[in-house]
Amino acid sequence: MVWQHIMLVILWIVFGLLHTVLAGGAWKRKMQTGMKQHYKFYRFYYSLFAALSLILLLFYHSCMHSILLWHVLYAEKIIAAILFAAGAALVVFCAREYFLSLSGIDVFLRHKIENKLRDNGLHSIVRHPLYLGTIVLAWSIFLWQPLISNLLSCISVTFYTRIGIYFEEKKLIREFGDEYKQYARKVSMLIPGI
Repeated sequence: MVWQHIMLVILWIVFGLLHTVLAGGAWKRKMQTGMKQHYKFYRFYYSLFAALSLILLLFYHSCMHSILLWHVLYAEKIIAAILFAAGAALVVFCAREYFLSLSGIDVFLRHKIENKLRDNGLHSIVRHPLYLGTIVLAWSIFLWQPLISNLLSCISVTFYTRIGIYFEEKKLIREFGDEYKQYARKVSMLIPGI
């Protein structure tokens, strides 16, 4: 059972490294050179790979035998359910809003999606609502079922998300310059007011 948990952490690390490298500017430039006119499909292929690898990782996680750290009280279940609903709502809202551009499916559309700084709606409260929703969703699952495997996945997701935000912020500063820097000074990264 210990090896299953070690393997889970290794899989999260590999997933995070692959996700970071394949989404990074250096790799994209290399792909642009190699793929030439087909590079416009890179985002779509990358999204397929990321989705499939995440599904496989979550499947491995779901098949694991793990130890329950404590028996959950009814009040904890209610808190977990509320957090799950809030996290899921954030993820679904953001996924719906960004789906075409994030998935790469926009390459198959006739009209080009405008790339502009989002600073309204949820983005006027936190700069990264999708990441916030992902973290809340993950921890709500752990609170609902406090297994060691869920704890390891939550720590991995939280750690990787924070690293992902670092690279995302650098990319956004390159894209939007001072406009993004001013926005970042006004709006919290993940937790409203902090």
